[in-house]
Amino acid sequence: MKTFSFRLLKLPLLVVYSMLSLSVEAETNNQESQSQQKNIHKICETSYDNCLTLLPDYLNQTPKYSRLWYAYKLNQLEALFALERIEELDQMLSPIISRQDLPEKFQIYTFILNAKIIQYKGNPELASRYFNEAKDLLLAVNKDWPKPFELIKIANMLLYLKEYQIGYEMLIGLEEKFNHFTDANFKYRLYTNLGHFALNLKDHKSHQMYRLKALQWAEVTDNSNIRAIANFNVARSHLFVESFDVSIKYFNKALSEAIKARNQNLVNKTYLNMADIYQRINKRNNVKVLLEKVNSNGLKGAYSELYTQLSEGN
Repeated sequence: MKTFSFRLLKLPLLVVYSMLSLSVEAETNNQESQSQQKNIHKICETSYDNCLTLLPDYLNQTPKYSRLWYAYKLNQLEALFALERIEELDQMLSPIISRQDLPEKFQIYTFILNAKIIQYKGNPELASRYFNEAKDLLLAVNKDWPKPFELIKIANMLLYLKEYQIGYEMLIGLEEKFNHFTDANFKYRLYTNLGHFALNLKDHKSHQMYRLKALQWAEVTDNSNIRAIANFNVARSHLFVESFDVSIKYFNKALSEAIKARNQNLVNKTYLNMADIYQRINKRNNVKVLLEKVNSNGLKGAYSELYTQLSEGN
């Protein structure tokens, strides 16, 4: 009589167990990877400074030029732009933008960022070319089913192209269509851009209204940089109509959030706007104190001129 061998039975069981172990391990690794992606995405939404500190490790551990690598790189580029670190952004973007194999979404956003850098450097004609290319790509992508966030980006490009009335009407339509949306980031960006258009159309009443609406939604977010910008914009809207007391109040709030976000450029701009107000109302000592806090090395354009003007007046 043949003896039953448990060894023979164990072989397929071991194979099955091994396969199950590999499957569970792969699933676990995939879940960990997705969790890491969500974590860094959340960090980049709430703190641009922390985002820039942590992202190099994520980029180094990810295959270069993979879709995930491009997603991390886009977070990095957007954080640099948000913190107005334009020179660093330019250096990082230059070797990438000329590649022929860029993912569509990444290509569109890098065209937008590159156009803003070029405009910042003082070449509006070349900037317009990049804005138009990005706009055409975005419109093509959104032809059948436009996404609200990307429509805001199109409107923002119209702002840079000085198509104020067209962009304004587009966003008014977007506000009506997506009135039910409760996404704080979407509503903040919508009302921020509506504020930009209202200002350029010289509608100061609407400008103040949209700045306050943007601030209300910014306060819902965990992003101190967004809150700083929103308070800064409200302060500026009151400065334009010479409501100085209210303006100073919001500049102080902006300053607190900008320091927390480590946005040195916004800190400098806030000090200079406050100094400008105190100069107008003849509080020269306040002007002097504020100017001493400004790091003048990073100032460009109108703010560099304002710093010189205020310094000479004291």
